[in-house]
Amino acid sequence: MTKLVLKVKGMHCAACSTLIDKLIGKQEGVVSIKTNYGAEKTAIEFDEEKISLERVDELLHKLGYDLIRPDERGATVEEEEKKEARQIAEVRRRAIASFVLAGPIIIYYMLIHMLNLQHVHAITLFGSSVDLNYIYWILSTPIQFVIAWPFYRNSFTAMRVGSANMDVLVVLGTTAAYLYSAIGFLFFNIDHPFWESSAALLSFIVLGRYFEARAKGRASAAIKELLKLEAKEAHVIRDGQEVTVPIDQIQKGETVVVRPGEKVPVDGIILEGKTHIDEKVVTGESFPIGKTVGDEVIGATVNQEGFIKFQATKVGKETLLYQIIQMVEEAQATRAPIQNLVDKVSEYFVPAVIVMSVITFVVWYFIYAFPFRAGLLRMIALLVISCPCAMGLATPTALIVGIGRAARFGIILKGGEALEKAYKIAAIAFDKTGTLTIGKPIVTDFVPVGGESVSEVLCLVSGVEFGSEHPLARAIVEKGKAACGALPEVKDFEAIAGMGVRGNVLGKDVVVGNAAFMDSLRISVKEHAPLVEKLQREAKTVVYAAIDKTPAAVIALADTLKPHAREAIQELKKMGHEIIMITGDNPKTAEAIARELNIDRVLAQVLPRQKADVIARLQQEGKSVAMVGDGINDSPALAQADVGIAVGSGTDVAVQTGQVILVKDDLRDVVTAIQLSGKTIKKVWQNLFWAFIYNVLAIPVAAGALYPDYSFIHPLLGYLPSGFTLRPEIAGFAMAFSSVSVVTNSLLLRRYTPPIERSTTRV
Repeated sequence: MTKLVLKVKGMHCAACSTLIDKLIGKQEGVVSIKTNYGAEKTAIEFDEEKISLERVDELLHKLGYDLIRPDERGATVEEEEKKEARQIAEVRRRAIASFVLAGPIIIYYMLIHMLNLQHVHAITLFGSSVDLNYIYWILSTPIQFVIAWPFYRNSFTAMRVGSANMDVLVVLGTTAAYLYSAIGFLFFNIDHPFWESSAALLSFIVLGRYFEARAKGRASAAIKELLKLEAKEAHVIRDGQEVTVPIDQIQKGETVVVRPGEKVPVDGIILEGKTHIDEKVVTGESFPIGKTVGDEVIGATVNQEGFIKFQATKVGKETLLYQIIQMVEEAQATRAPIQNLVDKVSEYFVPAVIVMSVITFVVWYFIYAFPFRAGLLRMIALLVISCPCAMGLATPTALIVGIGRAARFGIILKGGEALEKAYKIAAIAFDKTGTLTIGKPIVTDFVPVGGESVSEVLCLVSGVEFGSEHPLARAIVEKGKAACGALPEVKDFEAIAGMGVRGNVLGKDVVVGNAAFMDSLRISVKEHAPLVEKLQREAKTVVYAAIDKTPAAVIALADTLKPHAREAIQELKKMGHEIIMITGDNPKTAEAIARELNIDRVLAQVLPRQKADVIARLQQEGKSVAMVGDGINDSPALAQADVGIAVGSGTDVAVQTGQVILVKDDLRDVVTAIQLSGKTIKKVWQNLFWAFIYNVLAIPVAAGALYPDYSFIHPLLGYLPSGFTLRPEIAGFAMAFSSVSVVTNSLLLRRYTPPIERSTTRV
């Protein structure tokens, strides 16, 4: 199966996405398809043995849509920008052409109405009297059937598959106006055909499409900006010589050379040299990061000063930049839960509008006995102004901008659901080791309690810990290497999660772990309790070492808090969140850390497999819970939480379980993620409110609700405006304006600056 997120250009309303899903979704080999109108993207899963991407492209083209197909690395920013520019240019040409043709008609009727002038029915041309209506007819016809042809094409396609979109409303309204004018003028000698209504209406709609296309392009600019970050070429060592190659020709394992001022082309590990690298473009990190041999470098970042050589470890789709782009694209293609309701409303809205427009015509023409023209004008105005475009754009455009903005700060929001939930969070649970703390503890105390010497016990303990990947084990190994040099080999190694390790070193049974582990092995450590309590009061983690079933040492380790952890916790508490720490450490050590950070609640001695259960219990208390953690051990808890926030580790962000990923290791980004989610959802509700209000107010006005004088019902109603009729061309302008205003309101999210940057700029 193949899963792709593809760009689709040419959609005009939410019903277009429904049309695509209906047609493509019923094709053999298509497992699922979800199209997002606002994002102009479709997430499709299909079997390439049954249906090709070329066939999907062909079907979409028949519908009037344009698919931006990816190559092996994905569509380049140049390809996408060129294609998008051509499409915007095409809409711009149509808008200009329509106003050139409709301009004389619009200006003439504006002057007639504004200055209350008499109609001029004919002009003298080449010595002959020419009826102006013929000229208006000639000018409006190309607008109706050439410039507006895409509306007809899309309408026919939609109706063929049993759907109805905004184009159907436009075609019905303008065609009715055009045919009434043509037939009435030719056969019934009507005094005033309204060519200007259909011509101006289409002109305003095409103009609105142009502005909307530009605005939506700005909304999705985050992906384009990320794509532009990638280096174009790289210097690699081949056959002992430095050669310059395109970035897509770099092979994993090759040695890459980067000089000062150059971009790091791919991810890797430094082999030679030291420097400072500006990672802001990818991670959002404000200051250059010092790098030396053994450190990771990230593709698309900028080498500031030093000459370095590094081994390429991740190329192509494996790089951090590509992972971020993929996750942002997937997130932008998803729908927030609220969007499902909006899409459902939009699906039935168009048929309902058609019914309402017919009722409007019947009421004014047959019941109130107004002229045919008056009933038709109101029907057309209602058809056009009722377009649900603004409602369809309300949610996705806000999500696109919000998710894109977050990506610029090194925060990956995996879709609309995460955004909807994040701002509702009541409690935030933090893992301790590696999340609140650096996760690289050091041995502060090594106290022998048996007959062996410090060096002898340290070498044995370091030998058995060498087989473990736990941060505490790494700290003990580092101390052992410094004291013993080469460590002895461990045999029969066994690691028990949340307890400790054991193994045979130099013929001795060596055990290292917590008190519970010692109790399970019937090794008594009670006599060392006073020493342990003293060390724990100092916020140190204590483990025991035993050799051949006899206590040999008490080992204390301390971890340091991450920079800005205290600042992040303080800000989250100001925002009204309950802060909880979940750790496998003993209660005394955990509480010491909690006091230092002013954490509300501590849950200690929680095994990795129990963390998800703890989150579930917190949820049972009626709380909406976020979990912040790092590493595989936290994955079940991250998945259980309402919102899982995973702290990224180096370049391995794709494996994270969380719905929110912090690419750089800065806990202040938790604050940013929650703040930005709240502001994004606020924009969604603002957009939906105004779109809803627009339709609620506009539909009655278009139907003629402000024409009668209601004073006969009640004197106070006499203050309402009366005698007002909304002309179709004005309805078209209002419809276009509503869509553009929704997108523009969403674009305001691009002004959001996280607290970390605000505090930096003040300095």
